[in-house]
Amino acid sequence: MNATLIPLRQTAPLPRYATRLLGAALAATAYVACLPWDLRNRPETPGALQETTPVTTTGVTLLALALLTLAAYFGIRDRLAWTLLVVAAPPSTLMFVSFDAHPTQDAQVWPLAWAFFTLVTGVGALVAAAIARSAARRDA
Repeated sequence: MNATLIPLRQTAPLPRYATRLLGAALAATAYVACLPWDLRNRPETPGALQETTPVTTTGVTLLALALLTLAAYFGIRDRLAWTLLVVAAPPSTLMFVSFDAHPTQDAQVWPLAWAFFTLVTGVGALVAAAIARSAARRDA
């Protein structure tokens, strides 16, 4: 079996945790690269609740592909709980910090948006990991 696909529980602790940290760093980097963080968000018109945003459909699509790829990889190599922590937690944390950093909180809807996107990211990571794991077991 390829060394990059050996289950992490069968490796020594240092490579195991280094792989997990690298995965978390890749997930965070994908979030930062695909969804630019602009603290200068401002209302489209004076008094409007809608803000301008640097987020694009292409960025969201690329982020989803990157996170699904990471989730599939860690789904094959690690437990599902670790996959959730490695793949979904870093973007969720960065999103929380980004939402919380806005200087004005007029409508206070960001906690709901954060909870929704965290749920979507977590479920997506778990589903991708489970599908990859079952496909890998079928092929073995």
